[in-house]
Formats: sequence, structure tokens, C-alpha cells
Amino acid sequence: GLMEGGSFCMLDEKHAAVGLSARGNKCAADQIRSVLAVQGVELIEIPLVGFSMHIDGAIVMIDHDKAVVNVERLPYWFIEKLKELGIEPIYADYRDAKLGVNSLALKPGKIVMDALAPWTAEKLSKRGIEVITTSYKEIRHHGGGIHCSTLPLVRDRD
Repeated sequence: GLMEGGSFCMLDEKHAAVGLSARGNKCAADQIRSVLAVQGVELIEIPLVGFSMHIDGAIVMIDHDKAVVNVERLPYWFIEKLKELGIEPIYADYRDAKLGVNSLALKPGKIVMDALAPWTAEKLSKRGIEVITTSYKEIRHHGGGIHCSTLPLVRDRD
């Protein structure tokens, strides 16, 4: 199987999502599913559109019950699934959707995002999310965004 970290998203304690693309295949999803099943976690497979590489360009959890999403990169049924799980999808502004989603939650309700996504930052702030913006332009020359450049190994539950 082939899967990269940017294609995995823990939604809540009992649900995770994985993006299927050229960077993450069905065989890897099956392997991840078997590991998560032991922990009582259901894996939801999301077929990513076009040349999308990772799911973190489509959804990033920013609080226990809130996610920033790019609706152009996710199937409708998955957005409905988020709502069923009690997760509020906050849609990235279309003017900066690519940069507005790929962010990093420092803790629930507090995120770091690219300063070149001001419309989404404002939208999130109005929904009660503390947004710290940073210039990420030079790092993006090497590909990826803030979420792509991080690897949280251990997180406190709160």
C-alpha cells in the first residue's frame, strides 16, 4: 500500500478519513482500516478529485466539532457525513480555498494558517476560531502548505 500523512484525517475519536489519490491507494486504506478497527475507529475513504494529492487540501479539523473544508475537493456525501457526526464544515472562501484549508490546529479552536488566505481567516474568526497567520510564501516554493509541513505525533485530548 501507498499512503502519505497528508492524506489522513482523524475526524473524532471513532471516525477517520483517508484520501485516495495517486499518493494514497486502496491497498493502503485497507491496511489502515485493519489497524484502526482494533481501536474501534471507522475509516471513511474519500476519492479525491483530479490531481489532488492529499486530503489536507480538502479538510482539516480545527476544533473538536469544526472543520475547514474546500467544497470543490470533497464529495457531497462526505460533507453530509460530517454533519451527521456533529462536525460543522466551515467552507473556505473560494478566493483562497487552496491556502485556506491547509492549516494546522495548535489546539482546538486555535490554528495557524497562511497569511495569503485572509478571506478564510476572517470567516473562521467570525466562527470563534483563533487564527494566527504567518507568511508561508517561501516555504510553498518547495510544495505543500502548513499542514503538509508538520507531523504532530502526540496530542492532548483537549
